[in-house]
Amino acid sequence: MDAQLSAGATVPADEGRALSPSDFRRFAGQFATGVAVVTAKGSRGETSGVTINAVTSLSLDPPLYLVCLDNGSNTLDLVRDSRAFALHFLAKDQSELSCVFASKQADKFAGVSHAVGVTGSPIIQGVLAVAECVVSQISVMGDHTIVIAEVKATTVNGGEPLLYHRGAYAALGDGA
Repeated sequence: MDAQLSAGATVPADEGRALSPSDFRRFAGQFATGVAVVTAKGSRGETSGVTINAVTSLSLDPPLYLVCLDNGSNTLDLVRDSRAFALHFLAKDQSELSCVFASKQADKFAGVSHAVGVTGSPIIQGVLAVAECVVSQISVMGDHTIVIAEVKATTVNGGEPLLYHRGAYAALGDGA
């Protein structure tokens, strides 16, 4: 039988039990990630944004980033429509901004200082860094869609990142 972890139960593969979403979420929460916001503007001028942590650099040449968006996301609809988005990395003091873009509120940009970037996407001001991206490929996988995009412009403001670990916000030096 598989060894048991002292902090929780291990489900051996031979038990035939499918991994539950809560078991998978508990596992994934052990990996500290940065917190990002993806914003997009549709062809009719509508804007949307969503907080994500499923994001990674993919290639230096060409410069590619990969983001994963929920299949039901309004932002994903606008990314598909415009074929562009802005990827923002949040600073350690921006957990409130993360919560705004993680919410279901209608106008997430109300009270959020932003400008229009070179791809037409909304650019949130004062973030750690932002990349303006043009979509190269979109693939549906499970309940999320993988969007691969070429980075066309970046702005790096610097500072310390906002992190997410075990279902809570953290910062460097917080013991995360």
